[in-house]
Amino acid sequence: MSITVNLKRISNLPGRSDRKVELSFRGFTHKTRVLQCENVAIFNEHFRWPHYGKGISDEALSVRVYNCSKVFSNRLLGQLVISLQHVVTSGRLLLREPLTDANYSLTDIYIELDVRFHPVEGTAGHWEGLDFLTLEDKDDSALVIRNEGFDDPTSLQTFSRPDPRDREARRLGQSLVRTGDEDEEDDDDDYDDDLMDMETSDIIFTPLLSRCRPLSRCAVAAMPRVQSFQVNVNILEAQKLVGVNINPAVFVRVGGQKKHTATQKSTNCPFYNENFQFEFQEASQIFFDKVIEIKVFHRRTLAFLMTHIGTFKIDIATVYNQPDHRFYQKWAPLTDPADTRSGIKGYVKASLNVLMKGDALGMPSLPPASSSGASEDIEKNLLLPRGMPSERPWARFRVRIYRAEGLPTMEAGLMAKMSVTDRAVFIDPYVKVTFAGQQGETSVANATSSPVWNEEISFIEQFPPLAQRIKVQILDDAKMGDIALATHFLDLQQISDPTRNGFNPTFGPNWVNLYGSPQNSTLGDVHQALNEGLGEGLFYRGRILLALSMEVYYSPSAVATDTASAAVGKVKGALGKLGLRKKRNSKKEKKEASQAVSTLADDSGEAGVEVPEAVTVEIEEIHPLPEGFLGQKEDFLLFASLFEVTMMDPSVGTRPMSFELSIGNYGKAAVIGKSKRSQSKEELRRSKEDLRRSKEDLNEESQGLLDSEDELDKQEVQNPEPENRSVSAAMRPQPTEYDRSFQCLQLQPPSVKQKPCLFVWSQFEDHSFRLYQANWLSKMADRLEIGLDEVEILLRRPRSKAKERLVEVLLELVATCKQFSVFSERRSQSRPNNLDKCRKEFIKKNLVLLARQAVRARRRMTRRTTKQRLNDSRKLLKRLRLLAAEPQNTIPDAFIWLLSGNKRLAYVRIPAHSIMFSLVEEQRGRDCGRVTTLYMKSPGGAASEIFAKLEVYLWLGPVKYSKEALNCLPEEFTPVYEEEEEDQRRLVAEGGRRKLPISLSCQDSRYFQLRCHLYQGRGLLAADDNGLSDPFAKVVFSTQCQVTRVLSDTLSPTWSECLLFDRVLLEGTMEELQRDPPLVIISIYDHDTVGSPKPLGRAYAEPQFKPVELFYRKPSLHFYDISMGRIPAGELLGAFELIELDYSGFGEPCLPSSVDPHELTYMDEQRCYVIPEGVRPVMKTFRIEVLFWGLRELKRVQLFEVERPLVRVECAGRQLESEEVENYQVHPNFKEVVRYIDVELPEQSYLHPPLTVFVVEHRAFGQLALVGCHVVQNLMNYGPRELEREPEEEEEEPKPKVRQNSVKMNPLMSMKNIGLSGLTVNQSKIPINPIKLVNAPLKKLMKNGEELEEEAPEKEELDWWSKYYASLEELERQAAEKEEMEEQAESDGANLTMANIEEEEEEVVVVEIEPPKRKKIATLK
Repeated sequence: MSITVNLKRISNLPGRSDRKVELSFRGFTHKTRVLQCENVAIFNEHFRWPHYGKGISDEALSVRVYNCSKVFSNRLLGQLVISLQHVVTSGRLLLREPLTDANYSLTDIYIELDVRFHPVEGTAGHWEGLDFLTLEDKDDSALVIRNEGFDDPTSLQTFSRPDPRDREARRLGQSLVRTGDEDEEDDDDDYDDDLMDMETSDIIFTPLLSRCRPLSRCAVAAMPRVQSFQVNVNILEAQKLVGVNINPAVFVRVGGQKKHTATQKSTNCPFYNENFQFEFQEASQIFFDKVIEIKVFHRRTLAFLMTHIGTFKIDIATVYNQPDHRFYQKWAPLTDPADTRSGIKGYVKASLNVLMKGDALGMPSLPPASSSGASEDIEKNLLLPRGMPSERPWARFRVRIYRAEGLPTMEAGLMAKMSVTDRAVFIDPYVKVTFAGQQGETSVANATSSPVWNEEISFIEQFPPLAQRIKVQILDDAKMGDIALATHFLDLQQISDPTRNGFNPTFGPNWVNLYGSPQNSTLGDVHQALNEGLGEGLFYRGRILLALSMEVYYSPSAVATDTASAAVGKVKGALGKLGLRKKRNSKKEKKEASQAVSTLADDSGEAGVEVPEAVTVEIEEIHPLPEGFLGQKEDFLLFASLFEVTMMDPSVGTRPMSFELSIGNYGKAAVIGKSKRSQSKEELRRSKEDLRRSKEDLNEESQGLLDSEDELDKQEVQNPEPENRSVSAAMRPQPTEYDRSFQCLQLQPPSVKQKPCLFVWSQFEDHSFRLYQANWLSKMADRLEIGLDEVEILLRRPRSKAKERLVEVLLELVATCKQFSVFSERRSQSRPNNLDKCRKEFIKKNLVLLARQAVRARRRMTRRTTKQRLNDSRKLLKRLRLLAAEPQNTIPDAFIWLLSGNKRLAYVRIPAHSIMFSLVEEQRGRDCGRVTTLYMKSPGGAASEIFAKLEVYLWLGPVKYSKEALNCLPEEFTPVYEEEEEDQRRLVAEGGRRKLPISLSCQDSRYFQLRCHLYQGRGLLAADDNGLSDPFAKVVFSTQCQVTRVLSDTLSPTWSECLLFDRVLLEGTMEELQRDPPLVIISIYDHDTVGSPKPLGRAYAEPQFKPVELFYRKPSLHFYDISMGRIPAGELLGAFELIELDYSGFGEPCLPSSVDPHELTYMDEQRCYVIPEGVRPVMKTFRIEVLFWGLRELKRVQLFEVERPLVRVECAGRQLESEEVENYQVHPNFKEVVRYIDVELPEQSYLHPPLTVFVVEHRAFGQLALVGCHVVQNLMNYGPRELEREPEEEEEEPKPKVRQNSVKMNPLMSMKNIGLSGLTVNQSKIPINPIKLVNAPLKKLMKNGEELEEEAPEKEELDWWSKYYASLEELERQAAEKEEMEEQAESDGANLTMANIEEEEEEVVVVEIEPPKRKKIATLK
């Protein structure tokens, strides 16, 4: 809550002087600026007092007016004391009152005030943007909010970083404002600057780039695709089955497929050992939700007389998440869903295995033989995930469905032609919830896009459940078959914590945004799979209000079954048993049934506490949520400006293009007329009238919704809301310069077109604290991912500082974890639900664990273990990504659509949190208020497709911060308003909505020269039948594109070519271009004589920015990863430099004089520029000798046996062929053994291209069949040692003190474990007693002086002594992993804080011992 005062004017002032006003509340004073005036002083200033604690109805606000003097003290003209009692009750008070003098007598001076009281509303309050003033420029925390009313105009000065006394004074002032009744969590979003400076003083944070950002592999991997899966179920035996003289048989159902074992006669412990395989061709999202169901029946003579004994259910996702994707010989406990109080009905020993095409099939380790009884063996080997308790109680999962808004209205279809109807909405929605093989449905709401259900669907399932997700699907009750409108999944991993001191699954009540197909009709909808939950939705389709809670029954057999509770179960089961559709029932019948249930429940007394006697799906009516329970809707502004549109697919041609910006149903383009040429003007007018009338019937959320016959096929669009500008003007694309492979929109000079602006006003509940938390955690994960990628690149090069960089990355992770922990302690949440409170503690606990593991990994890191620590850090990144995923997003994602006439061509989906504005830098979205690069893709297109590349400025925030949308613009861009709004653009419209510009104009632009040094491609994909490719590259920068020459038959093309982009015009300041330069995109293609080129992958490069002021230095070659969708597709070795042209001379701008060479060398024969010396590596002639022995185990190729194969070796564009084997089946060896080729390779070994070995066969009619290939990544592994340079000597690191904390190793036990105890001395080849050697001090074995080391022998040459030491290292590694697991298990129950991390400073430090120098081995010359 807060008090705000708008001081408007003061009249009837005496004389002419400098006036000043002081306003005081609870001893906290605001001052106005000093105003020189005569009898009327117009201030129009806003002041605000944030209030904490008890009520203010008994408080007063004091206003004093002074005449200011520079010589004498200020003279009081009058004062006014205002009681706030009336303000609290009415909320607002407009005053025009006379002031009183020092004797409390009325004066002639009148003051005009507007006093407002803002109570707690569950949001951040009505904070006005004017209240938040300039932040301190040099304050790293960026959280200090100053008020300019404290500073007189005469004493204004540039604020430097406050000293400790200023900070202490500020904290003292904050303590004076508090009353002592409030909680510590109600503080402002501020934290101790000194503490944060201390934590992060030595840490350099990784910058997060928006403009220079490639297409994320994670976004590509999210695209669904149909894959091949296989589920193997092996039923071995069963034990302890309930029953007398039974004939048990096991039935296995996976999805819709069902198989069963043979029937064993008269036994409670049958043995089967039968294996079943189930094949699936589905997308992984649908496949992993399927349930594996194992049922045991007592079979009789007649099939319909079978008696059910017990059931076990587990979803495929749980099995796939296990090590090796399997459960091996585990006991599945059986329970009876119809009799939940009788306990376990027996056990089935089974092996479950899930395989995806491409997964390696490993051999399972045999379980240890049990020395105890059979019952103990079963209890220790249950078919349950690791860490799950063996006794799982029954629980009730309650899914509450309240209402939905903004659902698609669909189109009339054939109904409009067959009958006359007045319906404007052609859907009858209902909700179907599926969980662990059970399903329940709500009633049907007739003809509405905003249905209200207020129903609860409850499931009975054991807890923890062996299912990962709850599926919530909205369907349309159609006559020709029910159609899915939208689908959402509740992931239990995100809404629960299974660890000790965790929390049970909980969710909401909260709005869930729904996404799916852009089509408004089910007839011929090619994207209907998106509405069923397959893949990322590309259109907003409404939202649904739901909640989830859970109750655990801890005494499964404590209460005996009575008649009343049985009656309750029967009545409730009749309402919603599995497979029974209840959605046809009327409201009256449903209400009577629920009343009967409640009556029986009241008669039974403790029926609600008992375990239900049967597993049933129950549907009941519930009370609706109170109005405003989730907070009032507030205005939000979504603002965007297009800076560059390039790399458009050439299929767009030259048709005019426009862009649509939308968030939710706001901003969606409305339709004028249908796309039928024969429609008359009268029909057009009637359709407009029907559209207007249908909009009036809809609520505010669905007003902008499309109601045409086919949304993807419309003729003319317009902005649905007059205050919004969501559709840009049509622009005609042009081909890119130099190479016309792509289309682009000219939005830069010399084009007269300016940057178009789009904006959409919307209304949503303000739960921004969730997005702020997600932004902070996402930035932590982004920085960690960028750092780990850099370490991975450094590991490919010799003598690189990969270890030092990984240490910096882990230090940065620890610092950001501390920073978030300190800030979250003081951050308050507005109207948090149960999940918000639980997640706050859950995130805090997990960040402490992440920080501890990062500290431990940093302390124990050596150069040899850097790669292993990198893999461990990848696991930390995965856990951090899970923490950053916010399950309760109230504000929907934004969409930008590319429209061409009557079609939607491409889209890009922008997460709302990534562009959300906040005053705190770490809470602000990564792309908010910045020019970011977005990649549009066509609906249903390939995962790696880029339909168009955008550079767009984005901003999303509440209306109180709307002015920041323009303040965050780059400095050189000025807004351009419409002419009729020029005089009123600074006025705030009704409801606080500001006037926004229609375009931006740039005042600063410069010419640059881009030099793309493309030296070599490595390990490209094969596109031709011979296993090779004919690669060439297309380089796109801004609106220009150039192509390299084609190199034939190679996977490692050495172009050694420089592409020159001369006079590239870029807009923006030098600082912004240097911090975040535009991106260079390199696309690799395979050239075909007939047909279009085949894409081989794409790479992204950040150019080196070189301004005029700095002396020119030649760039160095770098490796850039090439990817083809999800899979890596090789590497590109090149350098990219962006050189600013010099304007200091006369005439046109030219290259700076320091650039060397000034002019590039042009080769007429090859028609290209050559990479200059100093950038191109120095070449040297190498000879590659190949010893061809023979071929073995060649498989069939294209259904034919391989008869006459030959081997090809390719490296750096040169090829070497072996002789052709005349008859492979008879004589598979080569006759001519040794062949060689001479190749030109760089002197540096890490720049050597890989060597590729192919096995091919020439067949009839000139066909060439590829049998297989192999890639040798490092040629120096097969070269003489003297060619490999010695590693540079590195400075010796100071050796820290080592505290002994290792696990004691027993030599005798170690020998016994590895199987050496039974060997004799002669067999083991151990010349001395190993016990004495292990127990001997290490210093006695060390010799003085340098020690030379022989080459490492092959594994086959190792004796038992070497294998013994290798086993010791393996045992130590296992012991260290066990120790870490125990520490983590202990930490689950401990009270963890960030202060505990400091204790890790004294943990074990592994001192790396320098390996002895390698002895040179004589080679034959």
